[in-house]
Amino acid sequence: MPWLALPDDLPLDLKQGQLIDILSTDLLERETSPPDYLTEAELIGLMEKHGIGTDASIPMHINTVCERNYVRVGPNRTMIPSNLGIVLVHGYYRIDPDLVIATM
Repeated sequence: MPWLALPDDLPLDLKQGQLIDILSTDLLERETSPPDYLTEAELIGLMEKHGIGTDASIPMHINTVCERNYVRVGPNRTMIPSNLGIVLVHGYYRIDPDLVIATM
């Protein structure tokens, strides 16, 4: 993130309200990127955090969503949603957003 980097020649004796000369500006055009998919370990951690399932049932829940083709396990054990899984979440959201948005 270039806007977080401070130049080496930044004067350290600036005072509030002091005017400074701006020698140049750069406009960088970029796009944000979506977060990475959750790994199985991250999903298990979130399920435990939100009280979903028990230690014995969590692996069964993950296995079930894989068997029903809602997700597939990708590289590095990431849980990649299928089109069916995405449509299912959108459908649940239209019925009741609280069904798909974590609020705990």
